[in-house]
Amino acid sequence: MSIFDEIARIVGPENISTERIECLCNSRDMSVHQGIAEAVVYARTTEQVSAIMKLAHRDKVPVTPRGSGTSTTGAVLPVRGGILLDLHLMNKILEINKQDFYARVEPGVICMQLNTVLGKEGLMFPPNPGSEIIATIGGMVSTNASGHRAVKYGTTKDYIKGLKVVLADGTIIETGGITPKTSLGYDLTRLFCAAEGTLGIITEIICKLEPKPEYGALALAVFGDVNAAGDAVTEVTTSGIKLAGCEIMDKFSLKVVEKALGKDVSKIEALLIMEADGNKEVVVRDMNRIGEICKKYHVQEYEWTDVPARREEMMRARGGLVPTLSRIKPGNRLVAITEDLGVPSTKIPETIRRAQEISKKYNIIIATFGHVGDGNVHTTFVCDVRNREDWNRLKPAAEELVKTALEMKGTLSAEHGTGLTRSPHIELQLGPAMEVMRKVKQALDPDGILNPGKMDLEKGKKTDLYDHFAFQPLIDNPQGVNSYGKDVDDEVLACIHCGFCRLGCPTFSVSQKESRNARGRNALAFYLLNGTIEPSKELSEAFYTCTTCQACTYFCPARIKVDEIVEGVRKKMYKAGFVPEGILGVRENILKTGNVFASAKAERISIYPPSLKEKAKKGELKSKASTLLFMGCVPSYLDMKMVPSLLKPLDAAGVDYTTLSTEEGCCGFPLYLMGAGDFEDHAKKTIEKIKATGAKELVTPCAGCFKTFKKIYPKVADMGIEVYHSIQYFDKLIKEGKLKFKTDAAQKITYHDPCDIGRAFQIFEEPRNILKAIPGVEYVEMARNRLQARCCGSGGGVSAYVPEMSAQIAAERVRDALAVGAEVIVSGCAACKDNLRKGAKAIPKGERGKIKVMDITEIVASAME
Repeated sequence: MSIFDEIARIVGPENISTERIECLCNSRDMSVHQGIAEAVVYARTTEQVSAIMKLAHRDKVPVTPRGSGTSTTGAVLPVRGGILLDLHLMNKILEINKQDFYARVEPGVICMQLNTVLGKEGLMFPPNPGSEIIATIGGMVSTNASGHRAVKYGTTKDYIKGLKVVLADGTIIETGGITPKTSLGYDLTRLFCAAEGTLGIITEIICKLEPKPEYGALALAVFGDVNAAGDAVTEVTTSGIKLAGCEIMDKFSLKVVEKALGKDVSKIEALLIMEADGNKEVVVRDMNRIGEICKKYHVQEYEWTDVPARREEMMRARGGLVPTLSRIKPGNRLVAITEDLGVPSTKIPETIRRAQEISKKYNIIIATFGHVGDGNVHTTFVCDVRNREDWNRLKPAAEELVKTALEMKGTLSAEHGTGLTRSPHIELQLGPAMEVMRKVKQALDPDGILNPGKMDLEKGKKTDLYDHFAFQPLIDNPQGVNSYGKDVDDEVLACIHCGFCRLGCPTFSVSQKESRNARGRNALAFYLLNGTIEPSKELSEAFYTCTTCQACTYFCPARIKVDEIVEGVRKKMYKAGFVPEGILGVRENILKTGNVFASAKAERISIYPPSLKEKAKKGELKSKASTLLFMGCVPSYLDMKMVPSLLKPLDAAGVDYTTLSTEEGCCGFPLYLMGAGDFEDHAKKTIEKIKATGAKELVTPCAGCFKTFKKIYPKVADMGIEVYHSIQYFDKLIKEGKLKFKTDAAQKITYHDPCDIGRAFQIFEEPRNILKAIPGVEYVEMARNRLQARCCGSGGGVSAYVPEMSAQIAAERVRDALAVGAEVIVSGCAACKDNLRKGAKAIPKGERGKIKVMDITEIVASAME
């Protein structure tokens, strides 16, 4: 029996994967490195971690712990193979003690989620890294993360009272405790902070809490000189004003986020964002004092606000800066190497100047920004990762930045940790202290199995900035072995693997596997592009389980077009013969019968109202009309209510319409989604049929058809017709006074935004306007709506390929509706309606109540009676 078989007995076979595809999905972080495990293991308890470590210790198998995988240094990459121990499912808040100001949490708890819960109790956990929306508390402890509030509140280690740690041999120890202070023995709690899992695996954390400030304000100051900005900060921080945060952005960084700032930055050299919190009277006084100080240093513009929405808007540009760096130029991306320098706060202006000089000297982009209040400077490179010359210039530039920080008595890492990236230079800063670190490592982990290869702990092994280098294959072959075309290749390379996409991905939500998340899929697309892997059944499974809902894109700060990456990979899967049978069967149905269900053509009109059906049978439908109705496959064959419900309001409004009758076929959207080469010919034939009607506008109740006609067909040929979704058309008729409602609905209704008309076309207000216009409707909004709406799970062919997963996702969406007390879920997509009904059935009867799922056409039609 192998060690992996033994581990499967401990965690369950569903919580371990030795598949290469899953291991590759977990082989990247935000650094330039890669590391591929032999197995990914998901632990849920301290006891499981202990049992796993006992086996690893016995067999001397490397173990690398991982949380959300947001490291910028390669700290979470299994560069020696072995086990990647994923702890993100250890995500329980075990205790919150308001009296003694502490919380006990597992390492997989997300920072922002913890603060959301604490905020309801008037408390907070102060450290707030830029990735707080996805960063785990365990990862924050392991790197001693901080964030822009560190200037007032300090770093993560300042808020850790105690830990539960599993050592290399499986021994479980506890450090610290809940008392306000202790002086007993070595401070082992601090020892494990910033150790990055090289000394032990943290499985429980006692967090120190603070009262949530009663009031907060944010100031923005614009300067034409970076020295003046630095001098202003120095005077502010030495004048008795206690800032909670102080950010700086240089002129290049400002150019990157100019649109988000909403101002011309051409004459700006530096921008400061300063935050204060606490007693309202004191904060207001300090904000005004800061303004007076800034005037002394010739501030160009100064404003401050306590309005939450405006504060969020002012911070949004800074928050989105890092991923946006990968959008400066197609094919270029952010490179995290010397991106976390720390210098005395008074040295910030000089550091920025030096970085700009180095940028000019080596002709390479360096964006400089950071937490000026605590001396943290993020000097971040941007380059074409396929260009050998860029990498050749980047390395000496990085060496000069390291030298700059050390000359200023600074540090090579202020909050991001050491990992692989800082290993080549760590001894330059720490000197003989490195030997002490190595002896500690030897004492606690004599076999070197805990996160090996990090922090230069292995004496005599020379390290290099480009060790375990992820981009070497693309440097050797810049065009890629399996190119998707330049635009999609650039999207693949723009992804920095930050993991924010986890927040929106419906398939990750129910699977908790990286191969079912956008970041993991992008990693696979990268490896396919550079030739590390080739098309296979396992690779196909990862991409055909994507709903192409685009939620990942809108949770991604860089707006990576993941749906286009998925479509690019699927085309290669199709060409190589790795399309799942269930999906391939849909292709056969469309090509043979003209619809996805393999139903007879004549049945397409069976759902028409009697008079229209009779005309269609006799061939008496108008051959020409100003409006063409395109019903879609699901409304025509599967749903018995949508087509009659669509026609009723149109008849009442006197719309001159016709249909394609039995000649209407599938729009071809499923062909496009599966990557079939038949799509273009199919689209051309459909366009010919549409043009033959002479219609000036086309109306469809099907979200998939609408997206196909509006976004995809124009890539094939010009339809020469205005395309409306039925929601848009109803809204138009209401505004024109042609559609009026008579019946009191008297229902509590919520609206589910279909991905193919919501995120894809921003059709958000029209359906809500319609529902609110219906007498008696009490409209309630689900927590996740509009751009952040949860996918129903039916898209991308997922309902055909993995119906169980699809129904699970739909059940989550139905629970969203139940949470706001909705009696009816209304959507504008036949596939959504069908899948949400399946999701409702997947919820136990006692939990789901009597909730109904309806299409908006049904609601509109019933309100006219």
